[in-house]
Amino acid sequence: MTLVQLHYFKTICKYNNLTRAAKTLHISQPTLTHVIHDLEQEFGITLFLRQNKGLVLTKQGQDFLNEANLLLEQADAFSNRMKFLGHTHQAVQFGLSPASSTLYFPLIAQALYQQYPQIQTILVENGSMLNRQKIIDGKLDLAVISSNAPIPSTLGSYKIANTRVCLFVHKEHPLAKKNMLSIQEIKEQPLVMLSEESFLTTATISQCMHYKIDPNIILTTNQISIIKQLVTNKIAATLLFEHTLPDDQEYVSIPVTEFQAIQIYLIWNQYKQMTPAMQHLIEVTRQVYPNN
Repeated sequence: MTLVQLHYFKTICKYNNLTRAAKTLHISQPTLTHVIHDLEQEFGITLFLRQNKGLVLTKQGQDFLNEANLLLEQADAFSNRMKFLGHTHQAVQFGLSPASSTLYFPLIAQALYQQYPQIQTILVENGSMLNRQKIIDGKLDLAVISSNAPIPSTLGSYKIANTRVCLFVHKEHPLAKKNMLSIQEIKEQPLVMLSEESFLTTATISQCMHYKIDPNIILTTNQISIIKQLVTNKIAATLLFEHTLPDDQEYVSIPVTEFQAIQIYLIWNQYKQMTPAMQHLIEVTRQVYPNN
């Protein structure tokens, strides 16, 4: 016995006629005949008497209909309840780097809340390198990461933006009037950087190793406010994506030539089940950052 069979049986009872029931259900009459036969065989009862005017429920058939109605009502209530829970208790584990949380996520979050206020976004703040690994391990649903290389096929991805790396210095810094810098020009500068699992810090160290430079990193932190304060107070410079620090007359940003073009991606694990909440968040991201 299935719920579909019970639904078919109830429709037959409504019309007491197989032809009309089949037309209403958009199925063939023989299909309904098989349903009646299967139910009667399964429970060892007779559901209908065949008469010239159509089908007539037996006493067993009427009892069966009463029980079927109760079961179908319970099934409908269960389905409605689960749909309600699905719409009101959707959560996404979302990985963000410090730069992404400042530059890209606020617009996504605003659009998501406007369109799908039932979705709860649980933010996990780590560097891009760690968030990528957590996606691969299935510990995060979605993440925004930075990359200068193709995204592997095990990951689904959507490119949000292109960006570049800049040196942020105080407006009175000797390098402040430069339009472009090489990494050789900043090798002596005290630097405050994001934590070691961030893409930016990893890429900076890699570039310095390539040019046999020992970067003067005096502090690592994921607190953008601390980085901004150290730059503003002339204590250190920092390497960040352009526009990471809010516009301010106290400092300037200068592109660094050795860094390749950087892409910002929304990523997910291709082999992890995609929930409706994840699908909605990807959809909203495409709306906010189209045609990238």
